[in-house]
Amino acid sequence: MRLLYTLLLLCSVSLVAQVSPPSTPNRPGTNNTRITGPSWTKQGIYYTLKDASGNVLSNTVDLKYLKTDTLGVLDKTNRNVYLLADFKNAAEGSTGKAILLQQNVGNSFYFTNPYSFVHYVDDEYNSGPFSNINGDYIYYQPELGATYRLPNIRSHSTFAAQNSIKLPASSNHTYWYRDATKGEYGIIKEGRPIDYSVATPKKVGNDMTVDINGVHTYTLPGYYTMASFVYTPVTMANNSVSGSGCVSGDCQNGWGKWEDDNGYYDGFWKNGKKDGYGMYKWTGIGKYIGNWSNGNMTGYGVYLADNKDNVVGEYLNGELNGKGYTVTGDTWEQGVYSNGQLVTSHTFVTNNVTTGCTAGDCVNKYGRYKWDNGDSFTGFWLNGRMYMGTYAFASGDKYSGMFNSNNEFDGMGRFFFESGEYYGGYWKNGKYEGRGYYHDQDYKQQIGVWSNGSLVTSMK
Repeated sequence: MRLLYTLLLLCSVSLVAQVSPPSTPNRPGTNNTRITGPSWTKQGIYYTLKDASGNVLSNTVDLKYLKTDTLGVLDKTNRNVYLLADFKNAAEGSTGKAILLQQNVGNSFYFTNPYSFVHYVDDEYNSGPFSNINGDYIYYQPELGATYRLPNIRSHSTFAAQNSIKLPASSNHTYWYRDATKGEYGIIKEGRPIDYSVATPKKVGNDMTVDINGVHTYTLPGYYTMASFVYTPVTMANNSVSGSGCVSGDCQNGWGKWEDDNGYYDGFWKNGKKDGYGMYKWTGIGKYIGNWSNGNMTGYGVYLADNKDNVVGEYLNGELNGKGYTVTGDTWEQGVYSNGQLVTSHTFVTNNVTTGCTAGDCVNKYGRYKWDNGDSFTGFWLNGRMYMGTYAFASGDKYSGMFNSNNEFDGMGRFFFESGEYYGGYWKNGKYEGRGYYHDQDYKQQIGVWSNGSLVTSMK
């Protein structure tokens, strides 16, 4: 786990607007070699990307580095994926050849190389548990409440991008398949194989039934006539969990998952009510990720609607009450809210500078501050200190949440590592503290109570 690395990164957050970080060292001269075809030019940590005709591609999104110095870039207009080889450590002003990796990718696709991979849905990175089944990944995305098949992902010997396939809806996120050659069945629940040591399969006509610990749990309809590696939702037995109520974990005083007719909640509980960090996903509507108290959305939280609208900030009983911002279509509003209504608006316009407070008000309102080292903060300020918002490291790591008066991560917050690791939960003085959720690059989870950056009481 990268807690030590995390702490080193967090030290840079203590930089305040009035303190100048060390000066940037001189860089080698630029490369003036003539480039034909798609090309890039580095400008600080950013770039100008041109297609083969020399047109600047401005509607782009960066993909992950995948443990190399090569940056992947998606041209959202034409749906093309480019590779910017050796971009990460290139000198400022350098130019290089951009490689057109894949054309016309869809709204869900994976980007991979032999070292790692990432998955994007609607051009946003999502993580979750997965299993390698015959060279495909079956990939569960908890925040989306969906499972995807990433076909042939382990067949590539170099960089590749390819569309993924969303599997049919399953209320319990459980799918089965048949390997006809080996005469074997498989059941994948939330991206992981079930424990086959407690499973007993039985043939019933052309169907297969599966008992778990002697209890009839799953039916695999048409199993004996099904082609290999077709992923189909299981049919739950009448005496098994119906998908309503607490379906896993501890939904009283721990970490548990609750499903109901509207969707599901995955997070911490106290006295049978949602309390602490957690996520509720409304089916077909959106999701809220953040703090809960006594069963209500209270504290720092992020609501992300399926239609891309956002409601982010300080919640009280399910409504914005305090500092926050909303995104409705193409309209952004930020300021102070009361019962979900904006009562004090904060403007956010450029200040026509490239470092320092580049936009808005970085004293007591909403502003963006950029440091010479490439770090930036966008959000709310109080007495010239960061209060609530997103701190983006030049490395690609990012924190979104609350801060204390020393510019340290403090309170409810979420940390996204560029490598794919993630922590969501409580912080104190820049360290994990209190109840929180962590997963590493392989989605191995650590959930429970943290103290001074270390897990001291596991809840899973």
